[in-house]
Amino acid sequence: MKNKLRQALLERKLCLGAWMQIGHPACAEIFARAGFDWVCVDLEHGAIDLETTADIFRTLDGFDCVPVARLPLNDPVWIHRTLDAGARGIIIPMVKTAGEAEAAIRESKYPPRGARGYGYSRASMHGMDFSEYIASANDEIAMVMQIEHRDAIANIDVILGVPGVDGVFIGPLDLSGSMGITGQLDHPQMVAALDTYRAACRSHRMAAGTHIVRPNEQNVRKAIDEGYTLIALGLDNVFLDEGARASLGAAGR
Repeated sequence: MKNKLRQALLERKLCLGAWMQIGHPACAEIFARAGFDWVCVDLEHGAIDLETTADIFRTLDGFDCVPVARLPLNDPVWIHRTLDAGARGIIIPMVKTAGEAEAAIRESKYPPRGARGYGYSRASMHGMDFSEYIASANDEIAMVMQIEHRDAIANIDVILGVPGVDGVFIGPLDLSGSMGITGQLDHPQMVAALDTYRAACRSHRMAAGTHIVRPNEQNVRKAIDEGYTLIALGLDNVFLDEGARASLGAAGR
């Protein structure tokens, strides 16, 4: 089956995702049923293990929704095991150089394009779809590099030029921290860095991604108008918090 997330990245079409830090398949089921194009399991900041991640992916397979993982780090073991668990897209954090992007791509692809090891796994339905899976995986896994350091902004053109990079995803808070202006997202240095990021994406015809943690009509429209096409909306724990507070507020609490 074609990976609609990767196709949207290559065509730079709007693709909306949800973000999970609560490790329960019910959250994924709710997001997928609501109509999100993809759901990302946050393995970097969420307390979610690999077995639970596989259960979440298994849930998403019942919907027209692409399972994605944001890895804890750019590491071959995490890349291999998350793909084997059934991820059809991975977001590689803290990519700062073309060499780091190339390493991630290499570990995500089967030979001769890369160094991913062959083996039965959940991704190939425990070996029952082994031949079909290994024949298509190299072309059907969406590869997204996270740009979240000032060095990544300095190297953005060469990172975007790495073959196999399908899209990039900005990490504004870490980016601001690397500049010594943590959380000052309206600081002139941050504004300039984001302008550089978006301009490079336009120049390279690369999908630009961002995460709107607390989405509303205004900030979502602004992101789309600025050219972002890979957009994560909200967070399971944020939705739960905001819904709970709104309910209490309606009751006068």
